[in-house]
Amino acid sequence: MPIYTYIALNPQGQRLENEAVATSPQELRQSLTQQGLLVQQVREKRALLSFHLRRSVSPEAFLLFNQEFLALTRAGLTIPEGLKLSANRPESPALTQTLARVVDEVRQGAAMSEACGRHPEVFEGTYLAALRTGEKTGDMVRVLEKYQVYLRQRVALQRKVSQALAYPAFLLITLVVILLILFVFVLPRFVSLYADFGAQLPLPTRVLIAIVDVLPYLLPVLILGGIGLWAGWRRWKKIPAVQRRLDTIKDRLPLLGSIYREAAAAQIARALSALLAGGTPLVEAMRITAQSLNSPGRTERLLQATREVTEGKGLAAALRGKSLLPDTAVRLIEAGEASGGLDRMLDEAAQFHEESLSHRLTRLMTLIEPILMLLMGVLVGGIIVVMYLPIFYIVDVIK
Repeated sequence: MPIYTYIALNPQGQRLENEAVATSPQELRQSLTQQGLLVQQVREKRALLSFHLRRSVSPEAFLLFNQEFLALTRAGLTIPEGLKLSANRPESPALTQTLARVVDEVRQGAAMSEACGRHPEVFEGTYLAALRTGEKTGDMVRVLEKYQVYLRQRVALQRKVSQALAYPAFLLITLVVILLILFVFVLPRFVSLYADFGAQLPLPTRVLIAIVDVLPYLLPVLILGGIGLWAGWRRWKKIPAVQRRLDTIKDRLPLLGSIYREAAAAQIARALSALLAGGTPLVEAMRITAQSLNSPGRTERLLQATREVTEGKGLAAALRGKSLLPDTAVRLIEAGEASGGLDRMLDEAAQFHEESLSHRLTRLMTLIEPILMLLMGVLVGGIIVVMYLPIFYIVDVIK
C-alpha cells in the first residue's frame, strides 16, 4: 500500500509531521481523526523515479529479530535493553538502521509502538497493534508471542509459494538463455553458411533467417519498450479503479483465481486471529487487517464490514455475502462468536485455507512443469530442425 506524509495537530495543539501507510488519503484522514488529531495536510510520498525500488525488510529477517527480542523480554530485560541487544541484524542492514533509530527514540521517552509507527516501511500495522495492546495491558510477552505465531505462519506460507514457483522460474530463465545463445551465437553461423547456397531456402528457414538479421536492431527496441511498459504499468496499476478491476480479473482467472482467493482468505483469517488473540478489540483488528491487504476491493469490503460491526452486527453477519471468506469460514466464525472462542475459530479457518492453498499450488505446479518442459522442447527443437532443413534439401537435390 502507498505511504503518505501528513501534518496534524494533537489535542494539546502540538504540530505533528509523520508518515503512515493507508489505502487512500481519505482512509488515512478518517483514521487520524478517530485518534483525536486535527488533520491539516495529507500527501502521498513518491519516489524520485517511478521505477525506484525502496529498501525493504524481508519477513524472515523481521521474524528472527522479533524472536530474539521476545526471548530477551521474556528473560526479564526492559524494552530499551531488549531492543539494544537485538538491534544489530547483519543479515538486514536496512532493519539495523531502522532499529537503531527506534532505540534512540525509546531512550528519549517514546513508547515502542510510537517509535516503530514512524517507520511504516518496516513495521506493519499488525505489529504496531500488537505493541499498543501489549503497552496497554502490560503483558508485552504474551502479545508478542501471539504475533510471532502469526508471522511464523505467514513466512511458512510465503516459503511454500516461493518453493512452488522456483522450478518453473528456473525453467523459464533456462529457456530464455538457450534462445539467446541460439540467436546470438549459433544461428548467425548458419546464416553465413546459407548465404552462398545458391538455391531457394525453405520458407521456415527464410523466416528464421529474417528474424536473425533484424534481431540486432530489434533487441534494443524490445528492451527499452519493456522498461517503458514496466514503468507505465507501475504507475497505471496504482489508480484505485484499475486496482479494483485487476482484483476482479485475478479472482476470475482459471486455476489462478482460486489460489488468489484462498491466499486472501488465509491472510484475513490469520491476521484477525492473531490480533484478537493478542487482545486487540475486534473493530480495531478488522480495520488494521483491512489496511494490510494488497487488494483495494477487499479492503473496501472489509472496511464496510467493520462499519457494520460498529453498528452492532456480528462479525459473521457482517462478512457474509462480501466475498471475503468462503461460507465454511463464515460458519466457523459464527460458531466462534456463539462459544466465545472467536480467535480460535479464525485460527482454524486460517489453517484450513493455508493447507488448501498449499494443495492447490502443488497441483498447479504439477501441471505447469510438464507444460514448460514441452514448450522448451518444441521451441528449441523446432529452431534446430528449421535451420537444418536446407541440409535435408541438399540431400534431396543430390539424389
